[in-house]
Amino acid sequence: MITKNFNCGDYTIKAYYKKAGTGWEIGYKFNNKTCFVSNFIDRSEAAKWWMMSQKYMTTFCKNEIVSEMPMNFFGNFMGNFMYNHYYSFVKTVVAKHATHSFKNYKKDFARFNKFRTSYAA
Repeated sequence: MITKNFNCGDYTIKAYYKKAGTGWEIGYKFNNKTCFVSNFIDRSEAAKWWMMSQKYMTTFCKNEIVSEMPMNFFGNFMGNFMYNHYYSFVKTVVAKHATHSFKNYKKDFARFNKFRTSYAA
């Protein structure tokens, strides 16, 4: 398990990256409460998100207004901030997989049509 702490004024956010079952989990905790969790099957995608999420969290913590927020609102806001970026990341990953899948389907369907016409009765 990999961990990292982020300081946002008086607040501390703990990030972790660990193996979970057959996949990987990346999460952020604030005040011993999990505010954000993401799960991946592919290790390379998890590693890429881990690097990106650290950059997002560093940017989030640099904002001076963040440290002025009430504690209960801070955790919710931080979680929503991360989920917003996470779903944008997942959207690009899914689009890449969908494009790859569609290309493979077109190629296989063309082979199927050749097979079907040559063995049709």
